[in-house]
Amino acid sequence: MKTSAKIQLYSSLFLSIMLVLLSVIVLCAFLWISVEREEDVLEDQASLIGENIVDSDLTAGDAGLLEAYTPDDAMVRIFGTDGSLIKSFADDEDLQGLAVPSISKKGYDFTKVDGEYVLTYRYPYPDEGKKLGMIEITQPQDTLLDHLSTLALVLGGSSLFVVLLSVLAGKWLAKLILKPISIMSGTMLEIEKSGEFKRIPLAGRSKDELQVMGESFNKMIGRLERNYDQQQQFLSDASHELKTPITVIESYSSLLKRWGMKDAAIQEEAVEAIHHEALRMKQLTEHLLQAASQSDPTVDTEEEIELISFCDQIAQTFRRTGHREIKLQSEVKEIQAMTIPGKLEQVLVILLDNAIKYSDSGIEIMIKREMDDIFISVKDQGPGISPEHLPHVFERFYRVDSSRARKTGGNGLGLSIARSLVESFHGKLGIESEVGEGTVVTIILSHRILI
Repeated sequence: MKTSAKIQLYSSLFLSIMLVLLSVIVLCAFLWISVEREEDVLEDQASLIGENIVDSDLTAGDAGLLEAYTPDDAMVRIFGTDGSLIKSFADDEDLQGLAVPSISKKGYDFTKVDGEYVLTYRYPYPDEGKKLGMIEITQPQDTLLDHLSTLALVLGGSSLFVVLLSVLAGKWLAKLILKPISIMSGTMLEIEKSGEFKRIPLAGRSKDELQVMGESFNKMIGRLERNYDQQQQFLSDASHELKTPITVIESYSSLLKRWGMKDAAIQEEAVEAIHHEALRMKQLTEHLLQAASQSDPTVDTEEEIELISFCDQIAQTFRRTGHREIKLQSEVKEIQAMTIPGKLEQVLVILLDNAIKYSDSGIEIMIKREMDDIFISVKDQGPGISPEHLPHVFERFYRVDSSRARKTGGNGLGLSIARSLVESFHGKLGIESEVGEGTVVTIILSHRILI
């Protein structure tokens, strides 16, 4: 059974029970009040008869004398001390045939006699302090029962109308209450079918439980979406960043396999390069796993390095593996600076890898110093980038030309990762390019020079 049907059923059932109880209470109250009022009328009339019974000699003479003291549609009987009937008068002849029992005890009696409900009141009348007999007044309660039946019909009809109305109201109420849940269920089904993250549209600013549930659902979807994007970013970053070290290791191992066993210099260079790239892969893996986790990243420690030899060592690796000419130009022979070597190396690897991909001629690394700033530029002689594409090259997965992606195997992540790395150690990354003239990407390190 659907939740909406349960709400309608249980609400209607509860309302029906409450209406039945209310109707019973109203009927009982009406009956009690009406009977009490009739008892008061009979008691007053019996008292009046008791006060005038001796003076008027109601116990003697014609029974018609009792007519003035008999209520409408009632019957009056006077009994002696021995219980014998002295005199009686009935305003309704049908009452004469009722076998109303005589009881020598003061009080009220509501009984059913010969199929009719009657109310009888018995009142002892004294004479000079002595008990002479009993005055009895009996009155049928047909009118009271008719009124009671009419009231029961009115209450029953009203209750039925209210129950039918509550069914319709329950349907509307269930739809109103369950609307957010229905929307949530539909959204979940859409997410399952399409695989896309969607949120529940929340209308209004109510702070009920359903609104809170919808907001919690949207927050959960947002977190799942962030985790999914983080996972996808991890996969793309890992595939991009680990590709270069693996290429270097593969190239040097091939070099060892061909000539390294006979040439000690090549063997030493290859082993050193493979060891260096293996350590860099380990560091890259740690950074990538850390970026994909929910924990706070560890703080990298800055170290003092000599920039000229540092850049030349990275260039030498690409000279060997890429079989390309890479020139290093600097106005000074040494520059001592504080930076994070692992991240700076990672940025230079990305820039050199891009320069090799998109340029068939020589590549230049230019290092210069201006005041307290250091500029490390990687220049290629490639096709260049048109002005409309230049502002977007640092966006993730942005491709200047899809045909170049098929040719080079690029995925538009390199410059985006490089910029994030440079900004992580408070540097800047700039780019200049002209179509047909090549591209220059510059790392700017401010206030890092020691000597």
